[in-house]
Amino acid sequence: MKIKKRFALSALVLSAALTLGSFEFRALPVHAASVFSDSFESGSASNWTPTAGTWSVVQDGGSYVYYQSSTNEGRTSAGSASWTDYSVQADVKIEDFNGSNRAYVCARYTDGNNYYAASLSGSNGGTLEIRKKVGGSSSTLATKANFPLSTGTVYNVKLEVSGDTINMYVNNVLQLNAHDNNLTSGGIGLIAFKTKTKFDNVTVSTGGTTTPTPTPTVTPTATVTPTATPTATVSPTATATPVPTATPTVTPTATATPTATPVAGAIYVAPGGAAGNPGTLGSPTTLAAALTKVAPGGTIYMRGGTYTFSAPVTVERDNSGTSGQRKTIAAYGSEKPVLDFFAQSFASTERGLQIFGHYWHVKGLEVKGAGDNGIFIGGNYNIIENVETHHNRDSGLQISRYASSLSNIADWPSYNQIIGVYSHDNYDPDNGEDADGFAAKLTIGPGNVFDNCVAAWNTDDGWDLYTKSDTGAIGAVTIKNSIAYKNGQTSDGNSTADSDGNGFKLGGESIAVNHIVQNSIAYQNKKHGFTYNSNPGSIKMTNNTSWSNGQSNFAFDAGTHVFTNNLSFAGSSSDKTSGTDVSSTNVWWKNNASTNAKGLVASSADFVSLTPSVVRGSGGYISLGNFLKLASGSDLIGSGTPSGTNIGATFQ
Repeated sequence: MKIKKRFALSALVLSAALTLGSFEFRALPVHAASVFSDSFESGSASNWTPTAGTWSVVQDGGSYVYYQSSTNEGRTSAGSASWTDYSVQADVKIEDFNGSNRAYVCARYTDGNNYYAASLSGSNGGTLEIRKKVGGSSSTLATKANFPLSTGTVYNVKLEVSGDTINMYVNNVLQLNAHDNNLTSGGIGLIAFKTKTKFDNVTVSTGGTTTPTPTPTVTPTATVTPTATPTATVSPTATATPVPTATPTVTPTATATPTATPVAGAIYVAPGGAAGNPGTLGSPTTLAAALTKVAPGGTIYMRGGTYTFSAPVTVERDNSGTSGQRKTIAAYGSEKPVLDFFAQSFASTERGLQIFGHYWHVKGLEVKGAGDNGIFIGGNYNIIENVETHHNRDSGLQISRYASSLSNIADWPSYNQIIGVYSHDNYDPDNGEDADGFAAKLTIGPGNVFDNCVAAWNTDDGWDLYTKSDTGAIGAVTIKNSIAYKNGQTSDGNSTADSDGNGFKLGGESIAVNHIVQNSIAYQNKKHGFTYNSNPGSIKMTNNTSWSNGQSNFAFDAGTHVFTNNLSFAGSSSDKTSGTDVSSTNVWWKNNASTNAKGLVASSADFVSLTPSVVRGSGGYISLGNFLKLASGSDLIGSGTPSGTNIGATFQ
């Protein structure tokens, strides 16, 4: 198996929080060093203790590898039971997949019934998982489907464990993150579950333990008013192209038996929690109380179930983390906390979750039913990750100044990251022209990014980056790897004559702002797919696909916009493309036909499928399957710039 012996005996691992692709996670402590390494080049596996299966050291492509050749489960382990926080990585080559078999690289391995594992399997088009086995009972902590995996291919798999944080990397790219604290120490393991698998270049690096964050000396303010029961409920309606929503787990009570040891620096809340409780796993507190107690670097874990509120949940301006120690609100394990605001009245002051502070990280929640915005961000450097917001009575998520007295752009919200968020079925009952999926408009600063997000079935626009002359230009927004579809009405048909229905609306009132839109898709929106909306600046549009929208797929009537590798097909009106066609790499739809400056032509044969399919996985990852995927043999493959780049958007 021709695997390079590419791991040295020492390594440096960053202590700061890492932002990799779509997520931010805590890494291992500084000065990590290799404490274990085995390349099997000695021809021996004397460091290992097999307990099941058939293990041997064999040659593969000129290298010695550790081979599990049985079709039953094979397990082997090494290392020290005292290891706590470390990373283990190995090269993994699976020889067969049958849908249910897996290969594991394990950490905190005690025996065959207790360990954490980074898992590769061939199910669902290739699946990555972080799994745990405790007392013989297995469960999945995080998963990613439709990840291409092939037999006979070598994958470098790394599993990091630090405190309650578990990260999984494949080929040095962070893929999954989870939190769990059932297992605190143990060695390493390799498992081939009913598959023949070869392992090589196993390395363990460790740097010690993390010091808990002290309790803050200043108690920040918080405003939350929960109610026992909402006065009204609205059930989401399934869409024609569904994005699955996880069903909330049974609401735990304050007297529930703890299922895990509490994590240092963590505060636990539950629907049945009490403000006077200490916030332990066995005696959870309320969200309002937790917001006043959490320290920079600390985490508020929300147990699954429905939390009902009749007033906004507010993180006040004086309640912030730091650049190195964010404050976090996260779902506990795989549970689903649902923040239900249907008891609110319809009013601009009746938002759901408001974040006026800085350096917060919110992940794994569902927010619904607010009288205005579901989530409102007025602070800086916040991350909203893997959240669903829906059936609110204004935009699902909005970024704008938190106080009308802030007239300087330097005081407007900046450098926020919206990652893996699904915003749908938002509807304002007065005129239908305000409820967008995402609104980053009117008063925002620079550096705000949307990545891997979906906006669908909102009465107004998918994205709205509107500007007004009385407040002037806003900071440039980046949108990438995102999808807008079926905007202009809700999934149950609610709409108004005032509903715009654009997929991506990128301006307003002839004010120039140079936004960036990359690798994103708009389809079957009521009006335009992508529109400059009177923004006369230089919007950079790169590798986007727009199909079958109600008017133009691309509507850029004026300005000096920069177009590269964009694909338009089957729009209801001609594209307007004022600006630069970089290297003639854009395929437009004009006069009811495909056109390109160097003769490329798009047809239905260029796509594997034009049947809409958008699936959002449990980690917020988007999969389109074959929908809008370029077919083998299409002349749009590799025809972009730089040379070899495809025309249009690409989703794995």
